[in-house]
Amino acid sequence: MLKVVYSNDMLQLAARLAEQQKSAPLPPLEPETIIVQSNELSRWLSLYIAQHHGIASHIDFPYPSAYIWALFRRVLPEIPHESAFSKDAMTWRIFDLLPECSQQPGFEVVAGYLGEEDDVVKRYGLAHRIADSFDQYLMYRPDWIKDWEKADASLPHWQAKLWKHLTKNEPKPALHRANLLDQLTHYLWQSEKRPEGLPRRLAIFGISALPPVYLDLYVLMAKFCDITLYFLSPSEGYWGDLQDSKRKSQQVLKTGEEAYFLDTGHPLLASLGKQGQEFFEQIQGCEHESESIFSSPEKKHLLGYIQRDIYDLYDPSLSAQKRLIHEADNSIQIHDCHSALREVEILHDQLLALFDRHSGLAPADVVVMTPDIDVYAGSIDAVFGCASQGQYIPYGISGASGQQQSPLLSAFNQLLDLPASRFEVDSIISLLECEAIQNRFSFDQTALDLVRKWCRETKIHWAHSSEDKLAMGLPASEVNTWRAGLDRLLLGYAMPLSNDKGQWTLFDDKLAFDGISSERAYTMAQLCAFVDCLDRFRKSLKKPRTASQWQQHLLLLVEAFFLEDHDQAEILNISRTLDSFVESIELANFAKTMSIDLVCEWLNGHLNKNENEPRFMGQGVTFCGMVPMRSIPFSVVCLIGMNGDSYPRRQPKQGFDLLSADFRRGDRSRRDDDRYLFLEAVLSAGEHLYISYVGRSIVDNSEIPPSVLVNDMHDILLQGFSTNSENDIWQQILTEHPLQAFSQRYFEQTSESLIKLFSYQVAYCPPDKSEDTNAMAWFEQSLQAPDISWRQLSLNQLNQFYRHPGRYLLQQRLRLRLESDDELLDPREPFSLGGLEAWQLRQQLLSQRLKGESLEDALPLIKATGSLPQGEIGQQLFYDEADKVNIFADMLLADYPEKLIDPISFELSLSEFTLMGELDGCSANGLFNYRFGKAKGGDLLTIWCRHLVLNCLKPEGVLCESRWVTEDIDIKLKPVNDSKSVLIELLDYYWQGCQKAIPLFANTSFAYAKTYLKGKGDPDKAMLAAWKGSEGHTMGEMDDNYYQQLYKSTPLNDEFKKLAIAIYKPIYDHLEDPGKW
Repeated sequence: MLKVVYSNDMLQLAARLAEQQKSAPLPPLEPETIIVQSNELSRWLSLYIAQHHGIASHIDFPYPSAYIWALFRRVLPEIPHESAFSKDAMTWRIFDLLPECSQQPGFEVVAGYLGEEDDVVKRYGLAHRIADSFDQYLMYRPDWIKDWEKADASLPHWQAKLWKHLTKNEPKPALHRANLLDQLTHYLWQSEKRPEGLPRRLAIFGISALPPVYLDLYVLMAKFCDITLYFLSPSEGYWGDLQDSKRKSQQVLKTGEEAYFLDTGHPLLASLGKQGQEFFEQIQGCEHESESIFSSPEKKHLLGYIQRDIYDLYDPSLSAQKRLIHEADNSIQIHDCHSALREVEILHDQLLALFDRHSGLAPADVVVMTPDIDVYAGSIDAVFGCASQGQYIPYGISGASGQQQSPLLSAFNQLLDLPASRFEVDSIISLLECEAIQNRFSFDQTALDLVRKWCRETKIHWAHSSEDKLAMGLPASEVNTWRAGLDRLLLGYAMPLSNDKGQWTLFDDKLAFDGISSERAYTMAQLCAFVDCLDRFRKSLKKPRTASQWQQHLLLLVEAFFLEDHDQAEILNISRTLDSFVESIELANFAKTMSIDLVCEWLNGHLNKNENEPRFMGQGVTFCGMVPMRSIPFSVVCLIGMNGDSYPRRQPKQGFDLLSADFRRGDRSRRDDDRYLFLEAVLSAGEHLYISYVGRSIVDNSEIPPSVLVNDMHDILLQGFSTNSENDIWQQILTEHPLQAFSQRYFEQTSESLIKLFSYQVAYCPPDKSEDTNAMAWFEQSLQAPDISWRQLSLNQLNQFYRHPGRYLLQQRLRLRLESDDELLDPREPFSLGGLEAWQLRQQLLSQRLKGESLEDALPLIKATGSLPQGEIGQQLFYDEADKVNIFADMLLADYPEKLIDPISFELSLSEFTLMGELDGCSANGLFNYRFGKAKGGDLLTIWCRHLVLNCLKPEGVLCESRWVTEDIDIKLKPVNDSKSVLIELLDYYWQGCQKAIPLFANTSFAYAKTYLKGKGDPDKAMLAAWKGSEGHTMGEMDDNYYQQLYKSTPLNDEFKKLAIAIYKPIYDHLEDPGKW
């Protein structure tokens, strides 16, 4: 006879199971069989049995359906290993039948959905949904299936006709679950002794619902073997007839009388326990022995009161007196957040607080469940995985899709999409970020950075070659394609960019790329091999193949792109999934060829089921979906993502789902299942129940309602509990969080924030406002003077310092760069010229014009770089920039030196400094400098330094004068008699700037000094204009990242003004015509 063990404690059920195994052990070679509903439950149970017995071995943990099929094979003759009516096999068979069936009478709805064009992916999706419905019918409506299979059956619905087609060539009766259940039931009824194949003992543990046909079979099996159902019951009382207030109201409306005979019990149990109630009543309808091992929950905190009320079937609305809950009680916490990321950030802080308060609490005592683990997996890794050492909490994610957890699986899916790929540069380079692909093609991070740099500089944007563009109806141009970029790299290895005269040269209309040295050649070769491999498989993936051919080809793809020594678990997962793909198709006798789109559709539904992920191991906080850990007891149970639109999960009914129109007791409902899952989570929490949801819009902070289950909890708490403060119980346990983790509210020292709002993130803590944030907050005192080698510098280094002293200090002394070296790769080809690209083009054209060469000759060279938009637009942009160059060049050439002398090498000893380098741009008339642009203070200082060097050298036959021409000024500098002392003074400022931030800002200091020295205008106004910029038009120097890092308040003080005059007055004094400044 069936035996049912009832308890409200999963630990007591596990203890009873372990005792039964120990008191009556099976023969050594016979396995224990325990039917469970999740891998995580089997893992937890294994750990418990091992702890109880000292060992746990030779135990099978099948799922209910898998066990039933295995039972068919053991008891009934000639049952195949896999069913031809499994969901996957039926999907392929229905997929094959649909084109023919859709043309027959009665299938007009199907034909209308599929349309005239045969979209195989759409057809497969429909076949999969139909197969899912048939699978449900086999389990919950076997009587329908039997009626449909009768020879003289009337088939009013197209599904019945399709089922007839599906079973037409099957043996009679067809070997599916409905018929096999009938055969097994009939066989067991006729048997007088235990049939061979039935176990001696069978346990059904922790299952909250079973199809009625399965429960009937287990009852029948119990005539021959010991079957024990371990049922987790919220209450020791009878709760199968509880009615929630909604159903009671419906009864009143229906009968017109108050339904006093309907018992509500505890409102949460009545509202959320429908699924458990139905299974409980199913069990009561079966003949069985019962054993009860209940324990009353302790009323030691708010959570304990809720659990005890449910256990006692106590309705708090019937009592006028509310229970008083202490303000410090945090056994139930509700957190209102702005986003999924904020939920995880807040959870991390709250768990750290729990571990601090409860020294005996360990990460393994915490489970975090969410309706969709894939939504949260990235945030969990970002927050928990990147926590600092002192705040790191061990964790594991169970149930996330393979792509969420494995870069290799994500890369594999991206490779399968190659036939539809535009070969966009960012997506192709993202493949190289997969470590397994890097290892296969011998790339490291340095090589990958170099490849990114090459892609930017060769202007690779999209398309493998001109053929790709032609296939899309675009002109067959190689520009901005991978082929063009790789050809430039290969040509750069074979020949130099410039000829003996320093001129760029084309080879077969292609321009070599400069800088491909011998040590970089291997990286270039591997990049070419990688792109060629991608193109080869892209072409091969477009060909249709049979399932076995696809298996072989995709395994070749895996071998070509992934090194087997790395990520073996993921590669094995791919291999096993492909085996399953072939097996399901062979089981369906589907021998036709198919496209890669159809293969991808199948893999998307199967490859993500990562069988190699770490399951619940009891070594850290466990993150999972709602189902895997249901009913397993933990000290802390956290439910995140309890949003109104997410939970209970909505399962849209298929228009052809016949179950929805014929509801029967025992049918599964996702909403009822989710409601019962929430109830089980409340009951399985030992000390703390934590609930969070997105309750505020991240856009406008508007209120978003939480799950109706949270509202149910809200109503129950307000009905039965009060506090000893002015707040109600919900206000006491609810924490409304700010939008940002660095909000000031987390660090305000008020009694309210000390209890609810806090943060463990030291980096987010705002600085103490009482501290003196002077102009040099980074440098309370100067840095130690650099070693003597810093007194030996080149002219270029000195110029670099005076262009931006703050940047020079941080980059050279502190090795701190605030620019991002990793620029984003743009998959869009250019349709205009950006500011930098236009400036570079003008500089190149100006250099060519000054050499006396035609700008028209430069057009093919510029086109070969890929920087111009294609077609007439690019050509017109070129001529527009050429016109600007001609205007400036005409002005420049009027006084341009006829002959420039060779650069002058020098090494000057200046007090304690040595300045060296080369001085170019000299002619008999002195030093000639120009800038194709507006004059800037930093450029003026570099010209002044070069002018001082010229006056120190006094080269023979060269005047000690300098000329500087820009678009807006043309100035001449007179000889400097004391050039060495002026240069030494500049070097002294350089030495100070290597130890602390000196308030010298190229544009702001120039604007102030220029206005001050000319005596026209307001120097302070000019200074502020340059510092702050023009709002909405130009950025000021105050927006510079380096100055923002160095100065916490304005540095425009008296020291700034004094330094600006000291630097620029000698320049002003040596202008030939100060009025031109």
